[in-house]
Amino acid sequence: MSHYILTAEHIQKQYNGNTILRDVSIQITKGEIYGLVGKNGSGKTTLFRILTGLIQRYNGTVSVGEAGVQKSKVSAVINSPSLFLNLSAFENMKSQAFLLRMRDDSRIKQTLKIVGLDDCKNKLVRNFSQGMTQRLKLGMALLENPDILILDEPVNGLDPDGIAELRELLLHLNHTGGVTILISSHILSELEHVATCFGILHDGEIVKEVFIQDILQSGTTLEQLYMQSTKGGPQ
Repeated sequence: MSHYILTAEHIQKQYNGNTILRDVSIQITKGEIYGLVGKNGSGKTTLFRILTGLIQRYNGTVSVGEAGVQKSKVSAVINSPSLFLNLSAFENMKSQAFLLRMRDDSRIKQTLKIVGLDDCKNKLVRNFSQGMTQRLKLGMALLENPDILILDEPVNGLDPDGIAELRELLLHLNHTGGVTILISSHILSELEHVATCFGILHDGEIVKEVFIQDILQSGTTLEQLYMQSTKGGPQ
């Protein structure tokens, strides 16, 4: 029996008379890595902001956590959270911990180690590479030890080494820490290495959902499925 930890049903959202999300429904199983695919402007970020509570005016319902279980904690990296460039990695984490009312530095130290920044915790963020910056943003999202992690285009701007490092980190968080992850990316081949299930968002709706096993067994690719589902390509 599946245990859904995040459910969205019939989500609709308009901005200034323009429909961004028409009728979006997704169900994410606990322990899953769910990849959301869609072109720019398809509504991915809007959906993520609704799921995290950053947008509260919308039609539809969102449920977080398993039935009969204490409400799950959700953290996100959406729209590049601000960092203090003239502060160190540790000081940035400390400022986030203050907002979360965390007074013990042990969780900060533990999280910096998890994201691979323990050795450069005293380095100023302005001297960080793009990959290090992304890992710091991820670390700030992990401070509260979330059950669900939502990531909007986390590999943007990363070089191949940075992408590979982030991939391994996300798989570690999922496999070892049991974190459920909802992630979007324009690099569909990379998403195939990470996600276990995919939803294709087009014209404000999820037009197709597919599991990684189905893709591997069919001999096709996520990119081909995306083109078929959104542009009427060959079936």
